[in-house]
Amino acid sequence: MNLADNLKNSAERFPDRPAVVFYDRVIRYEQLYADALRFAGALGEMGMSRGDRMAIAIPNVPEYPVALYGAFAAGVEVVTINPLYSAREIEYMLKDGGVKLAIMHPMFEPPVREAAANAGTKLLYSDSMGDPAKRDMKKAMSEAASAPAPAELDPNHTAAIIYTNAWRGYPLGACLTHLGLMTNARSSVVTASAHEDDAFLTVIPLFHAFACTTCLHLPFLAGAKTVLHEMFSEDRVMADLKKEKISVFPNVPTINKRLLDKFGSAGSDLSFVRAIVPGGAPLTDDLYGGLVEKLNANVYQGYGITECGPVTSVNPMRGREFVKAGSVGPPIEGITVKVVDENGEALSTGETGELCVRGGNVMREYLGKPEDTAMFLKDGWLFSGDLARIDEDGYIYITGHKKRLVLVGGFNVYPQEVEALLGAHPAVESCRVFGVPDDSLGERVMAEAKLRSGASAEPGELRKFLRSALAPYKVPRRVDIIE
Repeated sequence: MNLADNLKNSAERFPDRPAVVFYDRVIRYEQLYADALRFAGALGEMGMSRGDRMAIAIPNVPEYPVALYGAFAAGVEVVTINPLYSAREIEYMLKDGGVKLAIMHPMFEPPVREAAANAGTKLLYSDSMGDPAKRDMKKAMSEAASAPAPAELDPNHTAAIIYTNAWRGYPLGACLTHLGLMTNARSSVVTASAHEDDAFLTVIPLFHAFACTTCLHLPFLAGAKTVLHEMFSEDRVMADLKKEKISVFPNVPTINKRLLDKFGSAGSDLSFVRAIVPGGAPLTDDLYGGLVEKLNANVYQGYGITECGPVTSVNPMRGREFVKAGSVGPPIEGITVKVVDENGEALSTGETGELCVRGGNVMREYLGKPEDTAMFLKDGWLFSGDLARIDEDGYIYITGHKKRLVLVGGFNVYPQEVEALLGAHPAVESCRVFGVPDDSLGERVMAEAKLRSGASAEPGELRKFLRSALAPYKVPRRVDIIE
């Protein structure tokens, strides 16, 4: 088994159909598959073997699927990294993941280069941007002597490692297997009734599990096309929804709010998009109502957990009459869910407890962390840390979080991770990090700090200290000094 077979099969069935669109650049299935195999050959010549690990720290550009599926084909495990992370955060993942090679983009070179130097990781540019001194993927592929067919792998071979769940103050690497991601993609194809004539719009970043499954694995399995946006722009999104005849648009509530704010009073009609699928954060009733009433949008709220590949549930994509506002829908095909109490005992319909998930999509383990694995993965059940209730029709309602979590524009921020860093400042005796509601992003991160006796520090100094070591969305908007 190999996830690269998704691309192989679609290249054989639909060689001339567009697979990836990026501005005016169109890459057809036959070419994309050939490029992925050529990159697999290049990895071999760079000393990468089956089971070695490679990181991808680039934005949504065509080189992303080439690198990802090339690694899959070679049996190389992929660590996905947010290129906006600080050098400190990237270095942790490179070291913890034992990463031998990292693919980076010149736009995000400084932190990746610093992290790689400290971790002893080799670097390759996704694009040299015309600089002949920078060796990039294109050059490496042109020099490759072979383009091997996808390796036959054990179904439980790790395909991707995605860092999440920093409940201890550092993130854990969720090991997602070829079988698990394939299972999630197949179930998602069924859920979305996806086919080769579909078009997906990819605005959410591909390092995120939600984007990778719904905007790459799913369309590649169906033979559909995916349109890549390396950054979010309301005007460009609206233009491409129409120009590319987008039928499925996975996104996050923040994107929907910005579209609604800009186009909600302009008479825009998005009913031609078969499914707008928000995930990553709760969709409020007001936002759902606004999208339906002002943009005539077909909105199907879903829910996912990185450790589950991540698609777990979604409102049935069969029409608005099947949508229950406030719900994330029933579980998708092949997934079983339950809600349990503090003792792990299953609760009855309508009762609130921790949501647990079981299915072929669930991760194998947290990389190198057996104790954490045993805490969250029990008898095949993934304990999500999210609080939920399930109604009589099997629809899930997320009601809160058992583990401390702040959702900023669809990204998870674990207060313990920020507290561990803020507490390391020499002037700070103790601190508390928490979330507050925000109209644009859902929540914002805030912090309170108590200073050591005789120490002094200004809030701005503490925020600067945090900015040097954290991704921007994790940095508290305000740090209050308390007595």
